[in-house]
Amino acid sequence: MAIVYPQNYNQTIKSLLFLVVVGFVLGAGNIARAQDLSADKSQLNPISLQQALQMAHSHNLDLRSAEADVDIAHSGYHITRSVFLPQISVEETAVSTNDPLNVFGFKLKQEQVSNADFNPSLLNNPDHFENFNTKIQVQQPLFNADGYLKRSAMKKRVKAAEAGYDRTRYYTDYQVKKSYFGLILARKNLNVVDSALVAAKQNEEQAQNYFNQGIINKADYLSARVRVLDLEQRKVQVEDQVGEQEDHLAYLIGMKDGNKPLPSDPLTMLPVQTDISPDLQQINSNRSDMLALQHQIDAYQKQLRASQFSYLPSLNLFGSYEWNDDVLVGNQGENYMVGATLKWNLFKGFQNAGTIQKTKAQLNKAQLAYQNQSEKNKIEIQKALRKLTQLRKQVNLVSQSREQAAENLKIRSDRYQQGMEKTTDLLNAEVNLSQAKLKYVQTIYQYNMTVFTLELLLEKPVTR
Repeated sequence: MAIVYPQNYNQTIKSLLFLVVVGFVLGAGNIARAQDLSADKSQLNPISLQQALQMAHSHNLDLRSAEADVDIAHSGYHITRSVFLPQISVEETAVSTNDPLNVFGFKLKQEQVSNADFNPSLLNNPDHFENFNTKIQVQQPLFNADGYLKRSAMKKRVKAAEAGYDRTRYYTDYQVKKSYFGLILARKNLNVVDSALVAAKQNEEQAQNYFNQGIINKADYLSARVRVLDLEQRKVQVEDQVGEQEDHLAYLIGMKDGNKPLPSDPLTMLPVQTDISPDLQQINSNRSDMLALQHQIDAYQKQLRASQFSYLPSLNLFGSYEWNDDVLVGNQGENYMVGATLKWNLFKGFQNAGTIQKTKAQLNKAQLAYQNQSEKNKIEIQKALRKLTQLRKQVNLVSQSREQAAENLKIRSDRYQQGMEKTTDLLNAEVNLSQAKLKYVQTIYQYNMTVFTLELLLEKPVTR
């Protein structure tokens, strides 16, 4: 078989030799990294998507933080019970004094006053005197208009926190699904690269035999060698991606102690309902994040009314019962007091006016946030629906491309075995098949992620 060398053959040889040297240098570093990865003693744990979601519901830190927000809101609501519940306190006070007025007063409280105590010299210059006072005090709110409205506002904040928790749970599920199938995609990419690397090494071995026999030139052989080095570098990169996805999924589901998840579910195209007709008005009214925003608006509205009602007077009852004695916790002298307090804050240095102005601004901001998210919902849902339609068509196209690439490689391999095909053409066919396989699994992944995104936007399943 005659061999025809191109005019720039020498330059081509030099260029390919340079690529081989660079590939060897890079490949050596990458192989060392791959060995470090292979030395990882982490335990792989097969896990289904449903199991991953259940673990996330129990251990995900964002979800637990949202639970804490609900607890905080409930605690704040419990505090507002002071608006209508009494406050009861018990105190013990010990005093030693020679103050004339207090000495005579304590004697009265202890019911110890006698005629001798009216002696002017004793009244003006008494000896030191001890008094122990035991007191029980009760305060009962009767009317506090702004307090009642603040309690109502706090109740709305509780509902907002609960709706926020629901939204966090939906988003956590989305993140787990994204990471779960992202790990599957990374592993499939690794399988594709491994398969391509095996084929490339076989092509390199055959190219070397053909070169030794003088059937092909050195440029063709070096092309096969460069392809092997390129795939080895690509494999190390994909292995790193696998590790990142494993770590991220383990973090989301709370898997610790060096354990790593190994997805057991397949990456297949999800069956989707044929007719998806989102009700935008219902979504803006009932979706958990929209409910949280609406409850925030209601809370600010009640907070604003509470600030306005702070100009009204408040009415509170109070009562106390006390014992006074010259010994600790004695009960020699006893008395009581009951009364009512009507308090009207006419001017507090513009504090009330400033509070009203601030609450109005917060209410306006909450309303704008609700309006903004409502408009974004329509855009995001329409975008997801269009993308779903586009990816459904793209899946069919890449599937056909993958089949054609496989058929093309088979034909060229047969021709290459017969010496009727160039090494570069065979390598290109192998590269095309690898790219078609990768494109197929990536498109399936994008399609499924769009389905999950749509479910997050609608907060309901769209699969059959």
